[in-house]
Amino acid sequence: MSTSTSLIIALVSFLTLFTALAYAAPLSRHGGHHVGQTGAIALKNSKRDGSARLTYYDAGENACGSYDANTDYVIALSPSRFNNGAHCYKKVTIQYNGQKVQATVTDQCPGCQDAQADLSRPLFAHLAPLDEGVIYGDWWFN
Repeated sequence: MSTSTSLIIALVSFLTLFTALAYAAPLSRHGGHHVGQTGAIALKNSKRDGSARLTYYDAGENACGSYDANTDYVIALSPSRFNNGAHCYKKVTIQYNGQKVQATVTDQCPGCQDAQADLSRPLFAHLAPLDEGVIYGDWWFN
């Protein structure tokens, strides 16, 4: 086998491995990754109060380039609403079941569409028990 053939085989092997690793990597940069999809199992128990589907996740390293503590009231928006980070650190109001609470945009929710959002565990727990998994409320930028 010639040196050039060996080099091509090595390069193709490397690219194949690199591609496989890239596809295996998580879609977001969360320290705890989204739990909202897990919460979706409880959809049959979800309560509707508004039009935005709200789930929860374990906050950590975020898409805005910082780190959220597990006590922070933060929100992860759908890619279309996150808008490549245009809303990083902006304040939002979330309303559910007659309650309003403030949160900060720090992350992107890759599995969310339109107004859907993931709330940090303590933020979700402020509004509803975690075993609800999914609630429907409203949110808006302040």
